[in-house]
This record gives sequence, structure tokens and C-alpha cells, in this order.
Amino acid sequence: MQLMWEDIMVNATEYRGMAADHHRLAGMCRSPESREQHLRREKELLVLANSEECPHGARAPQHASHPQLVK
Repeated sequence: MQLMWEDIMVNATEYRGMAADHHRLAGMCRSPESREQHLRREKELLVLANSEECPHGARAPQHASHPQLVK
């Protein structure tokens, strides 16, 4: 059985929007564990956004407020 969301293609802009939502939610959290979970998800989504922009390992220009981790 295939889930409906599996057919939806997400692009880098949408990943960045989802990351911004998690950043906002992290700021509203009272528990440190929940805050860390949202911040961790934000980072994961930003990595996905960067990989969508640079699928072959080339690095895209980045905004100063979103530093990219270097592997």
C-alpha cells in the first residue's frame, strides 16, 4: 500500500519552509527535550534542502543565518 504523501515531490524551498516552522516551534517549547527535537529536525530539513539544491556535491551560496556544516 502506497501512502498519499509518498507521491509529493518536495523542493528545497519547501524544506526550508518546514525547517523555519520547526525553528519557530522550538522557540515556543518549554521542555528542553522538545526544543532539541525541533532544532534537530530543523537541521535535518536544511540538509535536505541543501542536497536538493546541490544534488552532485556542488555547494550553493548560503545565507549567513543558515551556516552549512562541512563534511
